[in-house]
Amino acid sequence: MISLKLVLILLIVQVMTFLGGIGKPAEVVLDPVAEADIYQTADSVIMPMDSLRATETVTPEDISHTMAYIEKTKKGEIKKREPLSVVERGDGTYSILDGNRTFSALKELGAKSFPVIVQDRPYHKDVETFEDLVRIYSEAESEFHRLVTALGEELMAEISEHSDLNDAEAIHRKAKENHGGDYGEIVDGLSAEMKVPARELQAAARKLLEKDNILCIYSHENDNSCTAYLRLSNGAIAEIRLKETE
Repeated sequence: MISLKLVLILLIVQVMTFLGGIGKPAEVVLDPVAEADIYQTADSVIMPMDSLRATETVTPEDISHTMAYIEKTKKGEIKKREPLSVVERGDGTYSILDGNRTFSALKELGAKSFPVIVQDRPYHKDVETFEDLVRIYSEAESEFHRLVTALGEELMAEISEHSDLNDAEAIHRKAKENHGGDYGEIVDGLSAEMKVPARELQAAARKLLEKDNILCIYSHENDNSCTAYLRLSNGAIAEIRLKETE
């Protein structure tokens, strides 16, 4: 016969187990719609759709073209695609660096979760050479100037813009020494510094994150500044440094 003391112990264990589960995020299960088109890797994680943000304009034609590939994947005619590549925005959600068309098409088909690989920082997905880097930055330079000017006016910030495009030696050295020769990792070929009063720094950072073309923003506690990465219309990624006025 079970003693009253043992019954009480079992009840306490059950209650503690229940309470311990409160507040824990539910495990995200891979959606079968996405699973049929995207493979998983040892580094990939499953992320709910609502945590992901598309960062490129995807047209109906793009979606139609992608859906044709998805259909071929289902039939086994082509291999599954790699996981989406994402970066944490700074507000608990993730920006898609690579895989925007796949995400949009599968979302339209009803996918609720996706395999993703979380990157440490943004990168240029279509840049392999120095010439590629110079080309996309040159194409985006005037757009970058317009966007930075508009953001500076909105934030009432002091602006200074920089371009490393003419310093080929510095770009080569940075790619070799800092990024293993990968030119796609250089995302500050176009950059700007915005200075705001100290009391406005966090508010300015929040305003930046509200913009659709801001991929992510990182805070630097050591010098009380923030770095935001901006995706331009041709896919080029530029850097905005938000600092306190001196």
